[in-house]
Amino acid sequence: MRNVNDAKTIIEMLKRRGFGLDLCNPKDYLVFPPDWDPAFEDELYGLLKKYSFRIFIRDVIKNRKSFEAEDLTKYSTREWVERYIRFLVDRGVVDTGKDGRYRLKTTSVFSFGDTLEWFVANVFGKEFSSPALWGVRLKGAAAGGDYDVIASVEGRLVYVEVKSSPPRNVEEVEVASFIKRVEALKPSAAVFLEDTKLRMKDKIVPFFEGVLKKKGLKVIRLQEETFVIDGRVYITNSKPDIIGNLGLCIRHFLTPEKFW
Repeated sequence: MRNVNDAKTIIEMLKRRGFGLDLCNPKDYLVFPPDWDPAFEDELYGLLKKYSFRIFIRDVIKNRKSFEAEDLTKYSTREWVERYIRFLVDRGVVDTGKDGRYRLKTTSVFSFGDTLEWFVANVFGKEFSSPALWGVRLKGAAAGGDYDVIASVEGRLVYVEVKSSPPRNVEEVEVASFIKRVEALKPSAAVFLEDTKLRMKDKIVPFFEGVLKKKGLKVIRLQEETFVIDGRVYITNSKPDIIGNLGLCIRHFLTPEKFW
């Protein structure tokens, strides 16, 4: 978050809802150095737009102690894997050992989650001119207080739950926890974002349908693998891309079908 006033805008919105800010924008668990310069940040942001690069980074973290290009070619070609590795080596993110294999420089990162949250927060800032915080921990929140991304879009509070793991690793209890956090925060809109190209209707949507059945709320397909609940809670994935799907959700809640 380059502009301190951006953070202040959201903090004031949270205060008016009775919440204090305990933590935001933590850098301890980002896969990239905390002292990067703005040019590197912009270059990194551009690469993270690519689903193939995000999958690559997950594999780097999975094999963080020792890997070579061949270990990371399950979802990308060797040519692109080698390009990505050179980028990480040149930027000091990855080291080369005496055995010629690579290792992730930081020893504190075990998940892609924090870095993905950083990226989504930057999507709001760079693509939608909307300030956003990531890795937010609130004081006084009954539902645990941990919120992946909180943004201010045209003065409206937006909460995004970011899932970096594939749908098979998501359980119904996580969906129920998301709903509880939405109920506690009462944002203008909330998004459950799964970084996957797989269908949301197969597993994630049924979880929402089960959790919301008692509330009498229905999950409605908005477009392709983006769904909406009650006009303000959204479920989406990364197909065709994260920016486009988040933009679809924003346009929908900002421009409801009924004006009067």
